[in-house]
Amino acid sequence: MKLSAILATSVIASMALAGDGHEHEGGDYGLAIIDGTVAVGIGDHDEGVISDFGERVFGADMAVSGSNWFADEPGIFIEEASLPDNTQVSFTLTSALMYWDGTGAVSFSQAADAMSLGFGPASVMTAFDNNPVAGFSINFDADQVGGFDEHMDYTIDSSAPAGIYLLANTFSLSGAADSDVIFTVFNAGLDEEIHDEAIEYVESVLVPTPGALGVFALAGLTATSRRRRA
Repeated sequence: MKLSAILATSVIASMALAGDGHEHEGGDYGLAIIDGTVAVGIGDHDEGVISDFGERVFGADMAVSGSNWFADEPGIFIEEASLPDNTQVSFTLTSALMYWDGTGAVSFSQAADAMSLGFGPASVMTAFDNNPVAGFSINFDADQVGGFDEHMDYTIDSSAPAGIYLLANTFSLSGAADSDVIFTVFNAGLDEEIHDEAIEYVESVLVPTPGALGVFALAGLTATSRRRRA
């Protein structure tokens, strides 16, 4: 990639960081390196671009497939030729899987079940002891037309109750500092209105206090949720 193109990409990404990071929850995890650190935004594979760098909360829906609650969103998107070839794309699960049953005020506690993340033969599960778990690496092909667009399988045993599941992780790219903690709010079988309430709760309560990631801190958090504004 020519130096001028790299500089242009960096300028555009830096401008996008000026956003408040709370405008979107859909789309893929869009990854880039900005000022030596992994930056996360909203990845749009159809347009081949990443917007809203600084986003830390994503949403996804799960459905029962076979013996599991299953989702393959969000994917991981990296713009074409934006990183050196063979950059390793990896992640760390930073806490146990959290759960809310969708009743009353939003309140997460540690889930009784684990979530498995898989990509081909590689897989990893959230830990019940709330310790960080290193994920696996996926190789970035700089020549991949349209950019890097890979989707992991997110699964929870179908015996797990319907509800809202919260996954927390950081992303890593070769040669860069890890991203901030990213939260993904999975809806397993509840109304989308409840899903929206959980997303807003995570945006307004958990993101401003990134130190409160442990299971004991998360288990004690409650809030009266507001309806999402149109």
